[in-house]
Amino acid sequence: MATSVPPPAPPRALVPGEGVDVLAILWSGRWLPFLPAFLREPMARLVVLGAVALASMFLFAPAADRRGEAYIEGAFARTLAALAATRGLDSAISLAQSSEVSFSFGPGGSLGIGQALDPVNDLVEQYGALLLTSTTALGTQRVAMQIGRALGWWLFVPAFAAVAVSACVGGRTRRSSLAWGSRLFGIALFARLAIPTTAWIDSLVAERFLESGYQQAAAAVSATTAEIESVEEAEAEAAKKKGWLDRYNPVDYVGERAKRLYDTLAKVGESIVNLAIYFTISTIILPLGTLWILSRLSAALFSAPAQPRDGA
Repeated sequence: MATSVPPPAPPRALVPGEGVDVLAILWSGRWLPFLPAFLREPMARLVVLGAVALASMFLFAPAADRRGEAYIEGAFARTLAALAATRGLDSAISLAQSSEVSFSFGPGGSLGIGQALDPVNDLVEQYGALLLTSTTALGTQRVAMQIGRALGWWLFVPAFAAVAVSACVGGRTRRSSLAWGSRLFGIALFARLAIPTTAWIDSLVAERFLESGYQQAAAAVSATTAEIESVEEAEAEAAKKKGWLDRYNPVDYVGERAKRLYDTLAKVGESIVNLAIYFTISTIILPLGTLWILSRLSAALFSAPAQPRDGA
């Protein structure tokens, strides 16, 4: 028994000042008059979706993959380097904290500067935890991009299958198959291109607005680590050259050394905050925001248009 297919709706008259829905015209298949009426819409969707898939996979995907992969690998290496520099700074601060001077006038005692450096040390440790989170986020993006690239054309098979099924059925099943074909195609396109496209966009934003601040802050952290180590080495050499009275004057010794360390660490606090802002925006906020925008765009382009009610 032949499946009854409702005749295509006649073209709606254009109202003056109202735009033409180009996508609806393409979906409807009115531009394929040589085909039977029940095949026009499925074939039109197959042709349009196939053209979009071909253009995306052969023209856009290779460029997005190259730029996205290069940015993610560069950001991953940069984050690991920043984590290593942070560990070095934390070790230098911990060494300075552990230094104290003992004296034995009367009952004896000790003077140290460790407690005064605790706020800076806590800031460095929190920054290190943020870098671990950024590394995890970048690793997740890299794995997701590799999975999408490996699946390739297989992601589009369910979408094309749903549209092909719509040519063999009628009624609500036909409309549902066409709608699901569009939705599945949007999901497939998003799964294949969203991560490399996001990385590409993020690389442009980071290079334009964040790069200079990152370079200055990273250089400041490296310089501070070297300066703390030089302070420790200079104080050790100076202690050997001091006289007996100066050598065992703990208050002056700790005060002079603490002042140099405070002056050095005062310069790095702002740099650490700037680096934390850079990695938070470039590895977490910016990718999530870009993915959300791309998901909304994909949903707007490939969601099925609302069907007119009976009698409308």
